[in-house]
Amino acid sequence: MDGRISMYVLLVCVWCSLDAGGLLMVVTAQPTAYAEILTPEADRKEGGQVDMRCTATNLESDYIVEWRTEDPIQTLRFGEFTVHNRNGRFIFDTSGANTQTVVQDFTITNVQRADTDEYVCNVNDPISIGGTTIVATSSVTLLVLYFPNASFPMCSPAGPITVDAGTELDMRCSSESSHGTVTITINPTIQNSRFTNWTSVVNDDSDTVLRTLDLTVDDADNGVAFECFISSMYFAGMKRTCQFGPYTVRNTVTIPMTEPTTASTSTSSTAASTRSSIGNPTPTTENEASSTSSTVSSPGSSNPARSSTPLIVAFIVVVVLAVTFFVVIIILILRDVRKNRLIKRLISEKEPRVIQADPYMELQPTEDKNRVYMEPTTTEETIQKQDTYYQPVELENGSPEYDYARPEGSTNTSYEAVRVPKSSAEKQYQNINN
Repeated sequence: MDGRISMYVLLVCVWCSLDAGGLLMVVTAQPTAYAEILTPEADRKEGGQVDMRCTATNLESDYIVEWRTEDPIQTLRFGEFTVHNRNGRFIFDTSGANTQTVVQDFTITNVQRADTDEYVCNVNDPISIGGTTIVATSSVTLLVLYFPNASFPMCSPAGPITVDAGTELDMRCSSESSHGTVTITINPTIQNSRFTNWTSVVNDDSDTVLRTLDLTVDDADNGVAFECFISSMYFAGMKRTCQFGPYTVRNTVTIPMTEPTTASTSTSSTAASTRSSIGNPTPTTENEASSTSSTVSSPGSSNPARSSTPLIVAFIVVVVLAVTFFVVIIILILRDVRKNRLIKRLISEKEPRVIQADPYMELQPTEDKNRVYMEPTTTEETIQKQDTYYQPVELENGSPEYDYARPEGSTNTSYEAVRVPKSSAEKQYQNINN
């Protein structure tokens, strides 16, 4: 029995020694913080009420729970003390103070758009030298829903406008987006107007949404208008609108009818006539009346003046081509005639002129002392051919002179020999070209 008591005393002394030396540590759980928004997202609207809660656990007795905003950083509640109460709209309720679990409720009444922020719940541990250190934290983000004010949507250019055909309009419909919950819808006022493709642009920094369209106005847009609607799934029944147009298109190009008609004398524009045929009559303005010379009776009918234009243009083109073709043919014919005349003239100039020689013409003596006579002749090719005759000179024995004699093979009957030479000393008549 005494041994057991001694053992217990020894264990107590050892415990005391460890505790006194700071070697004995007690292991505890880390503190935690959990923040949440109790109000459903659909009810976090401007003018309503939002409830938040922060639950901190595993706290020491001197730990302090804090609520603060992140942008800007501002302490709202520190422990049991309210630091900032924005116009009495911030209400705090702390339960479980100085215990291991503290619940701190935070309520915002008459919620405003400026209350959109990140809210942080911190667990602070005081330090001996002053101040605190954060040992646990949690945060939530509050997005206050709102419907755009009465100045939205904004249409540009808004309302009725008169423009020239071919003008390009930069059409814009803008609105606040309420954190992406606002929807913009654009519809034409006339269902048969042409298809338009609007572009959506969302700017999260400025919390705005924009829809744009670059429209080049033509005759078909005369009298057309567009309506821009804004709506939100969180604000049922709320809708607001603005309008582009209606547009009055002037300086339209029309072609007068080729033949006068008595069936139609109206001066309304083509677009206005089309609208009247589908049950959407629009008053005709003075500009429309002065800029139109024919009437379209229905959407399916065509303008006689415009339909005849391609035929007239085609006829003019054909006539011009035909005239050009005939002119070219005439020029070619005249050129050929002129060419033929020139060729004939050149040929006539080049033809040789054959001169009949005198049968008894005596020419100059040649080197062999014979007098030569050239008889010109003409061939079928008009090339001059000459036969040459000569007679011998008188012999020393005083023989009589010899007249010209026709060479052998010659058909010329104008020249005959007077007699035949008596001796071989007399040179025979012959053609010197042979």
